[in-house]
Formats: sequence, C-alpha cells, structure tokens
Amino acid sequence: MINRRTLLKAGAIGAGQAVALPYLAREGFAQTAAYTLKLTMADTRVHPLYQVLLRFADNVKKKTNGAIDIQVYGTGELGSQLNILTGLQTGIIDLCAHTSGFVDTLFPQFQVLDLPFLFPDLASAEAVLDGPTGKQLAELMPSKGIYALGYGYWGWRVTSTIDRKVPEPKDMRGLKIRVQPGPIFAAMYRALGANPIAIDFSEIYLALSQRTIEAIETPVISLPAAKHYEVVKVVNLTNHVYNAGVLMVSKRKFDSLPKNLQASLREATAELTPDWRKTMVEKTSETSEFLKQKGLSILDVDRAAYKKQTHSVYDDFRSIIGAELFESVLKQVEKA
Repeated sequence: MINRRTLLKAGAIGAGQAVALPYLAREGFAQTAAYTLKLTMADTRVHPLYQVLLRFADNVKKKTNGAIDIQVYGTGELGSQLNILTGLQTGIIDLCAHTSGFVDTLFPQFQVLDLPFLFPDLASAEAVLDGPTGKQLAELMPSKGIYALGYGYWGWRVTSTIDRKVPEPKDMRGLKIRVQPGPIFAAMYRALGANPIAIDFSEIYLALSQRTIEAIETPVISLPAAKHYEVVKVVNLTNHVYNAGVLMVSKRKFDSLPKNLQASLREATAELTPDWRKTMVEKTSETSEFLKQKGLSILDVDRAAYKKQTHSVYDDFRSIIGAELFESVLKQVEKA
C-alpha cells in the first residue's frame, strides 16, 4: 500500500520534472497549440498555392509537435493585397506569401527581380534568388518589421487580353492594362505604349467585364483562381517577368517565438520552397490545357523585340535599384 510520504515524494519528483521540461511536455502532449499564426497569400483559395501553404502549415505543426498552428487565408480575407504588407509590419498578420511586385513598394531594390525580360529561364532566376542576391534582399526587410523566410514562384507573368493579340510590341499601343503597384510594371507597359492602371486584384473581374481595363498581366495559373478566363480570351505569352514570391513573417511575431520554434519555422520554409516551385510549374502546364479547353487562344510573342522596346526601363531604374545590385544581377544572368 502506498503511504502518504511515498505519495508526496512521487508528487515532488513529478513536479520537478515538469519544471525541468516544461516546453517538451507541452509540445509533446498538448491538445491546443501554444501559438496560432495567421498566414495569408496574394491570391484566392482556388489558387494552387493555397494547397502548398496548407502542406507547409502541416509540416510546421509536425516539426513543432503541435506548438504552432498556422491558419491559411486567401486574398481579401485579411485585407487587400496592398494592405497585407501593412498588416505584416504592424503584427496584425503573422505570415504572408506575396509577389515581388508588391514587395517593390516597400523595398525598391526588389525591382531588380522585375526588370522586364531579364531572366531567360527558371534556372537563371532561381540561381539569383538562392544565392547572395536573395540573401542581400532579405536583409533589407527587418528595417521595416518583416523577415523574409524564403523565395517561391508564382509563374511567368503573361499578358491576357479581352480580345487583342499582341505578338509584337507595337500591338500594345493604347492597351488599358491592370498592373501591380510596383512602379517598374507601369514603366514597362508605358515603354510599350500601353496605358497601365493599378487596381486591386478583387476589382479585376468587374473592370474587365466593363472594359474599364482591356487586359491584365498575371501568371497563367492565376486566371482560373478568380475566373478571369471567363472575360479574357487571349493569353499572350510575353513571359515578361519571372514572378518571384516571398514568404514573409512579422518580425514582432517571429521574435516573440522561442528559439527552437523559430528554427523549426525556418526549416519548414526550406522544405516549402521546392514544393512551391515544382507545384507552380506543374499546375501552369495543367492550367494552360484547361484554358485551351475553355476556348482561350494561347499565343507566342517576339520576346527579343519586347526586350529591346523596354530597354529604357533598365536605364530608368538602375539608380533606383542601386547600381551595384543592378550590375551584379545582370552579370549573374549573363553567366547562367
């Protein structure tokens, strides 16, 4: 029979172990996460990236033994595409997967990734992002309350129109096109003689339907996400920008996490990157077939002529980006 002294002794040992290993016990056996984080993205839940981010959330949960539960939201659910970044800075939003075209508005140096017709292929873009340039750009972010965790890929940005075919730069003249807020996108289309207009993603469908705009420049993969394929009928494969994505976290939130959970979050992001990129390549191919079945025309363009026509953008943005960074990236692309 267990006497009172033995019971008290056992209780003291158990209490001592609980004090010595408080977090291990909570992580291993807790039913409720210690941290619930909100992650949003720059597209709707129909976009394939949503599933990628759900897999990321599951991986984080496993790596932290349930201590971190990430809830994933689509664009518009926690704010507009532009407001997402403000929410990240203030700590209202914990994590965000966004495109470089919006990051440009906070960090002009990121526009080096959006120079028109810069990257000839996926490999050259990934080499720049995964090398010293990607690290250099990430190091800019803490100054504004953000950490860059890793880089992904949205797909090549193309020019989709209601009815206009634009195989040559001259065909762009007068085209009313929605662009991302990054100044380099407006400059690019102005150099082609088009009329760039910045409106929120949520307003695109109506604007196309009313012909307030006649075209959009998004990745192919984004067309079904908000049913834009119901309005645009021509996809011109300008492939003018490798649409880099950045997974970001609020500095305030990240710094508040225990070091072991910070490490787990970074480790999960490293595993997210190849999944993100691979999924976008596969789904872009599937989406192209889907669009053809829906009756859309998918056309090639003279990219060499387009690059020549937009060369003035390079001259205009060299000093904005920073001459050293600008020249470094151009040299890296030439060697790739």
